Amino acid sequence: MIFLSKGVKILIGILIALFAAGAAVLGIGYFINKNSDGFLKKTWMNGTSIEGKTPEEVAQTIASQYGNSKVQLVENGTVVLEGSLSDFGYTFNQDAVQKELEQDLQQQKSGLVQVWKTLLMGDYLHIETGYDFDETKLQAYCVSQSFSVPRVESSEASLQLNTEEEKYEVIPAVQGNMINDAALQADLKQYLDEQTSSGELGDVISYEIPSDVYTSQTVSTDTTELQKECDEKNKALQLDAYKNVSVTYTFGDQTEVLDSSTIIGWITLADDGTVTVDDSKIADYVSGLASKYNTRYLDRQFTTSTGQTITISGASNEYGYTIDQDAECKQLKQDILSKQAVTREPCYVSENSYGNPLYYKRSGTDDLAGTYVEVNITKQHLWFYKDGQLVVESDVVTGDVATNQNTECGVFPLAYKESPSTLKGQHVDGSDYSVEVQYWMPFFEGQGLHDASWRSSFGGTIYQADGSNGCVNCPPAVAKTIYENIDAGTAIVIYQES
Repeated sequence: MIFLSKGVKILIGILIALFAAGAAVLGIGYFINKNSDGFLKKTWMNGTSIEGKTPEEVAQTIASQYGNSKVQLVENGTVVLEGSLSDFGYTFNQDAVQKELEQDLQQQKSGLVQVWKTLLMGDYLHIETGYDFDETKLQAYCVSQSFSVPRVESSEASLQLNTEEEKYEVIPAVQGNMINDAALQADLKQYLDEQTSSGELGDVISYEIPSDVYTSQTVSTDTTELQKECDEKNKALQLDAYKNVSVTYTFGDQTEVLDSSTIIGWITLADDGTVTVDDSKIADYVSGLASKYNTRYLDRQFTTSTGQTITISGASNEYGYTIDQDAECKQLKQDILSKQAVTREPCYVSENSYGNPLYYKRSGTDDLAGTYVEVNITKQHLWFYKDGQLVVESDVVTGDVATNQNTECGVFPLAYKESPSTLKGQHVDGSDYSVEVQYWMPFFEGQGLHDASWRSSFGGTIYQADGSNGCVNCPPAVAKTIYENIDAGTAIVIYQES
């Protein structure tokens, strides 16, 4: 027999008491927790504490958190389709989740050891079976033709004629985005299965559409060569636009045509399509026109009514046509750039500094065209022709030779006509005169044709000692006939026979 000392007996008693107390605590703790309705302390599910909650409460919480999650299909950063999990065929099964939780709770409270293991070390639950899946709903809802971004087939870059702007344009390649719906649905289902079984669903489930579900052919976006072709076609098109350009110059009843074949030779196209017309070519052409058709201030050959051919010096030839070359160059360039066929007269210097006309009509290089007044000072005779027909002829009296008031020789345009008119001036002796005439037709520095009712005779040698102050005095009836048939600008040809 072993005899224990008193101290040992006391120690053993204490240990037995402590063990009994601990057992009592464990038993009481086990009893209290086992008979509670909710999960034990330190119980977590899918990362969230559920201690003290019943399976029904937890299932309701999960349903509120995950049952309304949205699914977004994303393509190149843009949401192209959005819907609830239910739209995509996933329906949250709260009853199934609650049943699974009830099994977990039963397992958690199945024994003393399991209870205290949970209380001391915690219990981490994971719910994987929360959704029922309906494939027909997924197939009906997840259709690429319903995407917010329209589906298009791939197309290569091409050239297209813009009929409004009349030029070719490079139409960029289109990278198609057609999708194999079956492949997309299969990949999306796999992704959603993973998400719904993870137990970590958020408010939004984002799915990036993978490249391998696209069926459209990949096309090149390089348009370098196509742009070169486009530029060449546009150059040809721009030049072709000038094929109908022409300028038909009218010189009375005659014409001269600047045709498109010549004009196109003056045009150059820059790489950017800018059209340039060679100004030097225009200037040369206009200069050629002027050399051929200018008549003013040039020596003039004139055949008189008596059949003589005389030469009137350019200095005395104030009647006629002068092409305004600066204005004509500018107008011609404008006509060319208009791409139209134009018919017109050249740009002439048409008036003198007083605003009076410098010409009347022409036929080609003939700037009289059969209409003019001819005054032969030597014979003191006048002829008036209109359109090649003699209207009237008569003896006249010209400027007084004795007092050196000669009528100016040359070719002058009729400045204007006036009826009646008062002529004022000074005689050679300095005295003033003022005389009223019925028909006044001035042509050179105060000289003009007019009626002279105070004279009883005309012609002969009157002008040598009793001539006018420089005007051409006409019988009243002759002056009237001329006045009624003449227009401003008509040539007045005055000469002396040699």
